[in-house]
Amino acid sequence: MANLRWVFRWLLMSLLIVVLAACAAVPVFFDTDLVADAISLQLEQTQAQLSSQLRLAQTPTWRVERVRVTDNAPVMIQDLPGYHLQGTYRLSIDLPTGTVIRPKQPFDLYLQGQKEGKTWRLARYGPSEMGAEPDWTTYLITPKGYYGD
Repeated sequence: MANLRWVFRWLLMSLLIVVLAACAAVPVFFDTDLVADAISLQLEQTQAQLSSQLRLAQTPTWRVERVRVTDNAPVMIQDLPGYHLQGTYRLSIDLPTGTVIRPKQPFDLYLQGQKEGKTWRLARYGPSEMGAEPDWTTYLITPKGYYGD
């Protein structure tokens, strides 16, 4: 009888461990258009900074394609749920001499969901100004057909 009780406890504990592990490992699948828009926003910000510093008159146009999210992990960003996403994408750059394609470019970004659940924001951690304390700064990822509140 003691053996049967031990087996029952072992099975119950094993089942509980499997259920808890399954709940913790539920992946969140992101729309690749949303991730492409977040990558584009990040690239636009970097391009604007470089263009300003280098005093470039004209900047190339580009497209983010073939987004593949390989890792995502939940995080809290300013008391709202967010995700740390990593993966690859293909960057197509249109230059006067032709199109340059850069396959499998890595990305590492943070997305923050909004309270209403309608929009997402690109989140970047760091100082907002020179000498400022690092903190999260978020930028609206404008959905197609979205005109604001």
